[in-house]
Amino acid sequence: MSKNYTSMWKELGLDLDKHEILLNTLSEFYKNIYLSQKNRPEGMKYFDFVISEAHGLRIEELVEAKKEGRKVIGAFCVYVPEELILALDGICVGLCAGAEIGFDEAEKYIPRNSCPLIKAFMGFELTNVCPYVKCCDILVGETTCDGKKKAYESFHEITGRVHVMEVPHTKTKEARELYLKEVEKFKEKLEDLAGKKITLETLKKELLFLTKKERPLQD
Repeated sequence: MSKNYTSMWKELGLDLDKHEILLNTLSEFYKNIYLSQKNRPEGMKYFDFVISEAHGLRIEELVEAKKEGRKVIGAFCVYVPEELILALDGICVGLCAGAEIGFDEAEKYIPRNSCPLIKAFMGFELTNVCPYVKCCDILVGETTCDGKKKAYESFHEITGRVHVMEVPHTKTKEARELYLKEVEKFKEKLEDLAGKKITLETLKKELLFLTKKERPLQD
C-alpha cells in the first residue's frame, strides 16, 4: 500500500488485528499465484496496484466521497441497476465474499449447510474486516436463491441497512412486471436516501456510460 491507513480503518470500526491477518494472508496468496507468473504482461502492473490498494486508497476515496455528501451503495449482484445509483451521483461497490472468514460467526445466524459465498459476506461483517460494508449507506441484496433470502433477513438484523430486490426466475410477462416494480421501488429508495430525484437526462447519461464500459467485456 502507498501509505498507512490504520487510523482510517480504526475510525470505520474494523478489528485491526483480524484485518491485518486478512491482508497479510491475501497478499501472500496474490504473490504466490499471480506475481510469481513468468512473463507477466507489463500492463498488469496497474491491476496489481488496484488490488494492493483495495482496502487502502479505494476506501479512502469512498470516505472522502461520503464527506462530500455522495451515497455509497453496496451490491452483491449485477442484477442491481447501477445506472440508478450513478444517476444520483452515487457510488456502487461490490461487497467482500471471497475468503473463508467468520464462518463460525455466520453459522449463528444461518444454517451450517449454507453456501460459502453467503457465509463469507456475513463472516466479513461479523468479524469486522470489511471496510466496504462499513462505508455503505445501504446494502442491496437480490433473491437469486433461497439461501440468500434468509441470509439477507439476518444481515439486515445485523446492519440495519439491507434493501432486498425480488428477482424473478422466469421470463414471463408477469416476471417482467415484477422486476420493473422492484426497480421502481429501488429508485424510490435511492431518491429518499439521496434527497433528490433521478431525471431522465441523468439516467440516459449513465446508461450510455455503462454501455460503453460493458461493451469491451462482450468482445
